[in-house]
Amino acid sequence: MSSQASATITGLAVLENPRIYDTKQSNSISFDAQFYLAPHVTLVARLRYYNAKGDHFDPMGQYIVCSTIAKTQASTKLGSLDTNPEQFHVVGDIIWLIRVSATKQQLRNRPWMSVSGAAIIPSNNSGTFQVNAVQFTHANRNTGQPSVMPIEVMFPDTPRYSKKPIPKPNTYVTLGGFLSRYTEKNDIPDRFYIEADHVVFLGRSQIPVETPAKSPFEGSCHKRKQGLKFSFDDDDDDEEDPETPCKKTKLSSDTGSRLFDGMKPVAGPLTSLSDTSSSSRSESE
Repeated sequence: MSSQASATITGLAVLENPRIYDTKQSNSISFDAQFYLAPHVTLVARLRYYNAKGDHFDPMGQYIVCSTIAKTQASTKLGSLDTNPEQFHVVGDIIWLIRVSATKQQLRNRPWMSVSGAAIIPSNNSGTFQVNAVQFTHANRNTGQPSVMPIEVMFPDTPRYSKKPIPKPNTYVTLGGFLSRYTEKNDIPDRFYIEADHVVFLGRSQIPVETPAKSPFEGSCHKRKQGLKFSFDDDDDDEEDPETPCKKTKLSSDTGSRLFDGMKPVAGPLTSLSDTSSSSRSESE
């Protein structure tokens, strides 16, 4: 696999349970994070943040987050107080975050992913190709295995992509699109799927990129019970089926263009959201 790769996720997330990542690093904070993917399906992440300014974080908060990201591994180290990496789909290191006040409906937007790396397993028939983005993530640093974000890229059936721009093997690409779903193998996330918005070809690799065997697993993703307090679903929604598949569906028009409509960054120190919300109401009155 090529090390000249990267993967980042940017989107609205609910961060819960802030705690010190390592007792020897008081500025390193670990969060349980949820990103919306589909009704009753969330991407659950463990994200590490270096809190250089010593900001205060509430037990639960809404944020626009940009983070590196990689698939969780069996030997992933989540922090000195955490021992269950299998409860999380991905791990990462937060690059920046902005606290916002958003409605539950506004939070129901898929996250955007930016990926760079060498294309493998291109298929003109299915209009797909894969990128295994290998990059450093703190949680996977001592696993003895590459820290990888395995991506499969799909193109929407629109006039813009009437002819799918499928790269040749070992062509370096950089692309962006919404994360639409993931599949699992043996209850562990196996591959993550992006519906590409744009792709740029950067040239061919002179060294063949290692091509892993294509996974025979074609199952659907399921919501996991994490004991997290926040739910993207309505409180009065009676449908509680944890087996709801995250189907390969076309993204709706409201997942991108109106992503941050109606939301305002919370100014000042990171105190409670309730304090900011009340002050905003006072100003409008």
